[in-house]
Amino acid sequence: MGRLIEATHVSLGGEIGDIAWAFPYLDAEHQQYSWELLESAEALLLGRKTYQGLSAAYPAMEATAEGVFGEFVHRMNTIPKYVATTTLTEFSWNASKLGADVVEAVRALKAEGDLVKFGTGPLDALLLEHRLVDEYHFWLAPVVAPATVQPLFEGVTGAPSLTLADVTRFASGVVALRYTAP
Repeated sequence: MGRLIEATHVSLGGEIGDIAWAFPYLDAEHQQYSWELLESAEALLLGRKTYQGLSAAYPAMEATAEGVFGEFVHRMNTIPKYVATTTLTEFSWNASKLGADVVEAVRALKAEGDLVKFGTGPLDALLLEHRLVDEYHFWLAPVVAPATVQPLFEGVTGAPSLTLADVTRFASGVVALRYTAP
């Protein structure tokens, strides 16, 4: 059985959402960490908003991205993607719609190998409720984001109990926290 690994940027106050505040911290160490995480996955699991944002940005990056970042961009553009959505009907960027029963569809995908989910949003409440996320990778940036930014785990009821499995410090001040779920 594969794992579902969720990875997201988070500010010191627990905010996510529009991560323009994180851009100064996307350095070579972050790129290497992200590349290794993405390379370990069979596919990506994305919510609608994350899919729309990433699919609009990444194809155009392919021509100019170099080094590890270029490899990351190429992998982002070619890896199979599954999108949880009730509104989108057309997909590009090597993506397809996740089945109507999201829980069963994710379980079936995990049976095929590891999945990575970038971004945090409404889909997470469902994934947490059904204990489908096996690992969380939080890139904690040394920044206080505006209070208007979306909070981490918005809409989640109950407190998931996580175990700290690893900590990676980057020279930029970012700390990658890897947690496992019971």
